[in-house]
Amino acid sequence: MTLAPPLPPVAPPWWHPLAHLHHRTVDRRTATAAKDLRAAVGRRLDVGLLRRALACQGDGELVFRIIAVGFLAVMLVGFILSGMKGLCTPGGYLPTSGGEVGPCPTHQEKVYVAETIALWAAAFIAAASVYGAVRATAVRPAQKPVFPALLVLRACARLHEPGAGHAEAAGLSVKAQALGQALIDAAGRAADDYGARASTRELMLGHARQVAALLERTADELLPDRDRATRKLAELAAVIAEQVADGQFTNLLREHGQPPDLPTSAPESPDRADGRRLAMAAVTALLVTVSLAVTTGMLGLPAFVTAPLVAITVPLLTFLLLAHRFGLSEAVRLVQVLRTVRGENPVEPTAAPERQEAGSDTGGDPPAGEVRGAGNSA
Repeated sequence: MTLAPPLPPVAPPWWHPLAHLHHRTVDRRTATAAKDLRAAVGRRLDVGLLRRALACQGDGELVFRIIAVGFLAVMLVGFILSGMKGLCTPGGYLPTSGGEVGPCPTHQEKVYVAETIALWAAAFIAAASVYGAVRATAVRPAQKPVFPALLVLRACARLHEPGAGHAEAAGLSVKAQALGQALIDAAGRAADDYGARASTRELMLGHARQVAALLERTADELLPDRDRATRKLAELAAVIAEQVADGQFTNLLREHGQPPDLPTSAPESPDRADGRRLAMAAVTALLVTVSLAVTTGMLGLPAFVTAPLVAITVPLLTFLLLAHRFGLSEAVRLVQVLRTVRGENPVEPTAAPERQEAGSDTGGDPPAGEVRGAGNSA
């Protein structure tokens, strides 16, 4: 019995404008990717499968955004109002520049501060929601590698255009590496969907690293044979997009003409990827901390309070950003990498077994009984 193929997703109704905008963005990107794949290798792309996988999941993301921004706005309102009260309190922690007590804020001023912060928070939530809908970011985290795969197809199609050269080939190589890194990032999220077991996470991460290594090796072939490598990358990106959309996270590239044994080595540039992650998280944390320091400076908070606050906020916020973006285990691993670079763990754990083996080869120390016997005899 032959089952009919599932129908493509229906467009959201007009009273869900963000979901409708997300749906239009996905339709446009998948249609463009299908044309790019047909131009590169003459192969058909399963557009319906991709559109079903990239359906809008924006309700949970919008609720999370409202809760996070609302919590920060409430904290900022309370901090500013308490600071305004400290300015007019004798013996408070926020004296004015002249050392005299300033005027206390009125009820209208407090309401104005709260309304202003609430308005800015609502504007930020609205702008972030519209931007997410335009970029179609409200998808399942485990299936986000579909978008980098579509970018690889777009880059492959550009290489087939007249006048394409080194710049287009270099851009394709970078996008192929980004696709491999996206697969590694999504493997942890996919493992969380299946119960967050250690065995499942290790299996998915190991397979994703093998696929990323294959993509990087194929991208290296752009230098000696650009046409062949372009066609191969287009085929790999199309298969990866379809299999990720279908949820085959541990069976990538194994049933579509690829060898069953993928490369066992990890991607060739893990240090560069770790550096980008740490740099982005640290810069974001630094910008947030600078904004907080400027706000507290405008309130007249003394330096002996601001300096410890800044020193604690930067590393703590960096770790929280890494944990939110890549998971707790990956954040701990990145922190350990940073400590290793700083030289805090210079001793290799295999040094002790080597010394024991060396001692056994040279005869080692005599048994304790022989030593005591030798001493007694002496």
